[in-house]
Amino acid sequence: MLVLLLGAAVPAHAGNGKASRAEVLDRLNAVIEELEAADEALRPKPKPKPKQKVKKVAHTLRERVRDAVLKLPRPLRTVIDVRSTHSDGKHSFAQLYQMAHARGVEVLAFTEHDRTAVRYGIDPVAGILGYTYERPSLYTTGVEKFFRDLNEIRLAHPRMIFLAGTESTPGYHWTGIPFRGDFVLHGSDKHIIALGVERPRQVEALPSYRLSHMHSSLKLSVVFWTVSVFLLMLFLLYRRRRAVALLLFASFVAFMATWLMQLRHEKDADLDFLQTARKEKLFTIWAHPGTRSGMRTEALGVKVETEPYSDKVFDGPHADAFAALYGDSDHNCSVGGPWDRYLQKYLRGEKKRPLWAVAAGDFHYQGGFGLYLGDYPMDVWVREHSPAGVLMALQEGHAVAWQQTKGAAIRVRALGVSDGRGKVALPGDSIQGPGPFFLVVALAPVAEAEVGRNPESLVAQVVADGLAIDAPSLPVGSGKSVAIPLDLKGGDHVVRLRIPEQGGIRMEANPFFIRVKGGKR
Repeated sequence: MLVLLLGAAVPAHAGNGKASRAEVLDRLNAVIEELEAADEALRPKPKPKPKQKVKKVAHTLRERVRDAVLKLPRPLRTVIDVRSTHSDGKHSFAQLYQMAHARGVEVLAFTEHDRTAVRYGIDPVAGILGYTYERPSLYTTGVEKFFRDLNEIRLAHPRMIFLAGTESTPGYHWTGIPFRGDFVLHGSDKHIIALGVERPRQVEALPSYRLSHMHSSLKLSVVFWTVSVFLLMLFLLYRRRRAVALLLFASFVAFMATWLMQLRHEKDADLDFLQTARKEKLFTIWAHPGTRSGMRTEALGVKVETEPYSDKVFDGPHADAFAALYGDSDHNCSVGGPWDRYLQKYLRGEKKRPLWAVAAGDFHYQGGFGLYLGDYPMDVWVREHSPAGVLMALQEGHAVAWQQTKGAAIRVRALGVSDGRGKVALPGDSIQGPGPFFLVVALAPVAEAEVGRNPESLVAQVVADGLAIDAPSLPVGSGKSVAIPLDLKGGDHVVRLRIPEQGGIRMEANPFFIRVKGGKR
C-alpha cells in the first residue's frame, strides 16, 4: 500500500531520474497526512458523556412524577366555620349558598353556636340563685329546626355538599365581685368546632349545650353561703334552737367540703368536651388559638378575658385539628414553630396522632370585620362525594388551608409526593422507599368564581423536619406545575409546603410523612 502511494506521488516529469531529497520528504509527508485522514474516518464516533445521560434520565423522572400526581382527582373547594340565622349569623342557608356558589365553593359547613349563655350567680346552684343571659344559638332557635332546614337545603342543591357542626365554649368561670370593678369572665372565647353532626342528639349530648362547666365566682359563692349560714345560726341561737343550729353548722361543713372536693376533682372542661365529641364521632378543631379579640370590656363594665390558648392546642387535650388560618394571625405555623415541634414529637412516637391544619374564618355576615364568605377556604381531596366523604378526608389530613383576599381565588389543582415508581402520597399520607422523592405542586385559578386578578406566581417554602429547605416560585395557572426534588437522608421525615403571607394570600398544607430506606442517616 505504501509503495503504491509513493509511486502515485512521483511526478510524471521525473522520468527515470533520481528524485531529490526534498521531493522524497514531500512525498512522505503527503502519504502520512493521507493515512491520518483515513484513520480518522474509520475511527468510531465517541459515545455521549455519562453526565448528559443522567440529565436526560432526571428530566424523564420529573415528568413521570408530575404525571403521577396530576392524574389524581382535584380537591373540592371547602369552607367551614360559617354562622347563619340559626345562631348569631345574619344570613339564611339560601343566602349563604348563593355567596358560596359565587366563589366556587363546593363544600359548605354550617358550624353554629350550640349554646351561648352568660351565667353568673351563686354556685353550685347558679341556675337558681343567679342570672342567665342567652344569646342566639341552637339552644334558643331550636335544634330540630336547624336539621329540618339543613335537609331542605341539601335537597334543593344536591351538587353542593353541606356539613353541619357547632362552635362551642367548653367552659368558663367568673372571678371577682360585681360592682367592685374586678368582675371578670375568663375563657368564654375559647372555642372548639365539632364538625359532622347529623342528629339533634349529637348536639344535645355536648357538655357545652348543658352549661356543664360554667362557674360563677368561687369567692362570691363562698362568702354568700358563709354569711347566710352564719346569720341563720344567729337567728336559731336567738330562738334557743341550739340543736338545730348545731345540725345546720355540721350540714354546712359537709356541704362545703363536698362541693369544694367536687370542684377540685372535676374533669377539665376542654377534655370533657373533646371526649364527648369523639364518642359522637365528630371532627374537633381548636378555633382561633392565638385570638387577640378575647380581651375586652363589654356592657356594664364587665371584663372579658380569653388569652391565647396555643399551649392547650399543642400540649393539652388532643383535638383532631387546629385553625391554622383565621381572622387573627399567630405564629403557630411558622418554620420551626409549635406545629413543627408537635409533628416532630409525633414522628418520635411522643404523640399518638398527628394534628391537622384547617382554615376557619369565623364568618358571621358578608363584609363583617372585613371578611367575606370564601376568604378562608380549604382544598380537600375526597374519595366519596358526600358529607361522610368530606369528614373522612379531613380526618386523614387530606387538606390544604388558605387565606385569600376578596378579589383572589386560587386553588391547589394538585399536590403530592411521588417516588417516580408509581407511589403517590397526598397531604396527610405516609410514603416510604429508597427515593428520590419529589414534591409536585400545581396552582390554578378557581374558574367558577367571579374574581379579580390573581398573582402570576407565589413564593412558597418547603419545610422538612422544622427547617426551610427550599423556596420555589409556584406559577398560578391551569396546566402549570412544579416538581421539587427532596434531598432527604435515610430515616423518617415530615415535610410540608406553605406559602407565607403575600398580598393577603397565605397557605398551609398538611404534612407528608416520608421514610427514606437506605442512604446516609
